Amino acid sequence: MIEVEFIPIGDKTDTGDAILCHFTEPGTSTNRVVLIDGGFTATADSIVAHVREYYGTERIDLMICTHPDEDHINGLFGVLEQLHVTELVIHRPADYGYSSDDVASGKVDDLIRLAQAEGTTVSTRHFADTSFFSDAIRIAGPSELYYKSLLDEQENGTSAGSRVSGMFRSVLEGLRNALTPRSTDPGEGNLTDNGGTTARNNSSIVLDVQVDAYRVLFTGDAGAPALERAADYLDASGRNTIGLPDLFDVPHHGSRHNLTTNVMNRLAGPVEDGTQSRSAFVSVGKQAEDFPRPEVANAFKRRGYSVCATRGQTIRWSRNAASRTGWTSLTPLPWLEPDA
Repeated sequence: MIEVEFIPIGDKTDTGDAILCHFTEPGTSTNRVVLIDGGFTATADSIVAHVREYYGTERIDLMICTHPDEDHINGLFGVLEQLHVTELVIHRPADYGYSSDDVASGKVDDLIRLAQAEGTTVSTRHFADTSFFSDAIRIAGPSELYYKSLLDEQENGTSAGSRVSGMFRSVLEGLRNALTPRSTDPGEGNLTDNGGTTARNNSSIVLDVQVDAYRVLFTGDAGAPALERAADYLDASGRNTIGLPDLFDVPHHGSRHNLTTNVMNRLAGPVEDGTQSRSAFVSVGKQAEDFPRPEVANAFKRRGYSVCATRGQTIRWSRNAASRTGWTSLTPLPWLEPDA
C-alpha cells in the first residue's frame, strides 16, 4: 500500500510544499508516515489534522526538510509541536562553517533545537545513497560535496543559477492559459530552464520512493544541475530498473527555471504517443494561475503524465490503499497555451 498526498499551500498566489507519503514498509506489515516539507506556518494545522483523521496516528516516522525556504520549512515547527516525530532529516549549513542568513542557518538551527527538545532524532548528514525503511526511500541527491559547493554559492553570490528574473509572470497571462486551454499538443521545441534557479533550490533533497513495484520521485525545488546529478546517481545505483516514476513531483511548483528537455528525458522519459497512464502533481496556490508554466505542464503530458494541481485542495495518489468516502477524481490540466 502506498498513498501520496499534497496538502494545499497558500490562500491566494503563495505556493509551497507539504507532502505526506503513507505506505507499508516492504517486507513488513508496518505502516510508515513520511512528511516532506511543511509549507508555511499556517499549514501545520492542516498537516496534523490530516494525519490524525486519515492515518489514525499521532506519529510521523520521518520528517524531511528538502531545503530551508520559508514555504518549505516554516510549517514543520508546528508539526513537531503537535505530533511525535521519530526522525528529522535536514541539512545544516553550520556543520560546514556557514552561519549567515544567506543560507538560512538560523532558521535551520531553530528547527533542530525544537526537534531535539521534542525528543526527535535529528540527522544532518544524510546525502545521496542514504536509505530508509527497507530501502523504500532512497536519497538521490544532493551529494555532500555538491551541497557544500551550493552553500558557498549562496553565501558568496557566485551562482550563475541565482538569476531568477522573470519567474513571476503576470496573473493576466496565467488566466489566459487557464481560460483558453488548447485541445491539442502545441509542441515542445527545446525546453530550457531559462537561466536556472537559485543555489538554495538546487540544494533540495531529491527522493526516490519504491513500494510494491510503484515508484514516486520527489524533487523539492531542485533545478536542472541538481536533477542531472540525481539522474546520474539513479542510473549508477540501479534504482531506474523498476521503470519510470508512476508519480512525479513537479519541481518548484512548475517553474520555468528548473527543467530542460534532457532532464525530462532522463527522469520522466521520452516523448511518447501513448495514453497518460502516469501522474505528475504540482503544488500551487489557490489563485496562482500562472503556475505551472505551460511549457512544463505540457512537457509532462506528452511524456505520458496527467498533470494535476492542488489549487486550494488536497490531492491524492494511491495504490492498494482504501478508498475514501466523499473524495472525487481529479481533473487533469488540459494542454496549456505557450507564452507568446
